[in-house]
Amino acid sequence: MTNIKTKANLDLLIGLKRRPTKKAVLLYSAGADSTAAGLKLLEQGFTVFPLFIDYGQTAVLAETYLAKTAIKKLGFQPCRFLKTDVLKQLTKSRLLGGKPTGDDAAWVPGRNTLFMIIAAIYAKQIDADGLAIGYTLDDNFVFGDNDYFHHLAIEEVVSKSFLRPMTVFLPLMSINKKEVLKMLQNRKVLDLTVSCWNAKLKNGKVISCRHCANCIEREKYL
Repeated sequence: MTNIKTKANLDLLIGLKRRPTKKAVLLYSAGADSTAAGLKLLEQGFTVFPLFIDYGQTAVLAETYLAKTAIKKLGFQPCRFLKTDVLKQLTKSRLLGGKPTGDDAAWVPGRNTLFMIIAAIYAKQIDADGLAIGYTLDDNFVFGDNDYFHHLAIEEVVSKSFLRPMTVFLPLMSINKKEVLKMLQNRKVLDLTVSCWNAKLKNGKVISCRHCANCIEREKYL
C-alpha cells in the first residue's frame, strides 16, 4: 500500500528544513521596552518588522504618533498598524479609554497572549524566524501573561500551530527597567518613546500624566 502523507506531515517536514531569515516581528508600542527590544535585535543582525496594535488604549494617539515618526530614526522596517476593538468589547480595563494609575486598573486580561498570537501570524506570512516582545526582569510577577514561562508556552503553541520552529525572542529578559531606560538614554533615543498609560498628543508633542505607575517608575529611574 502506498504511504499517504497528510498536509500536516508535509508542512512539518518543510518547516524543519526551513533556513533562518534573520527577520523578526516586534510587538511595538513606542514604549521604552519594545523600542529597546528592537534595538537589541538589530545588534544581533535581525531585520526588525514592528507591529503596532491599536486596541483602544488611552494613549493610542501619542503611541501612534511616535510609532509613525520614530521608525526611521531607530532603524526598523516600516511599521505595520492593526486595529481591533475585541478587548474593549470583552474587558473592563481602565487602560481602554479610562485613566488608570496602578497595575490593577491597567491590566487587560490576555492582551499579551492575543498580541503574541497575532504577531506570530504576521511572522509566518513574512517568513520571519519569530516574534519579539519587550519583556524585562521587572515584568515577572506583575501580570500572568508577561512572564518567562508564559512566553515559552506561546513559543510552543505557535510552533505547533505553524508546524515549524517559531521563536519568541526576549532580548531584554536578563535586564531591568532601569537598565533599559539607561540604554535608551545613552543612545539618545529615549525621547522617541512613551511610557505613560494616559499620554496625550498636543501640537505634535507627547504629554505624560506623571501620575500613573509607569510615569512614576520612569521618573524614578531617570
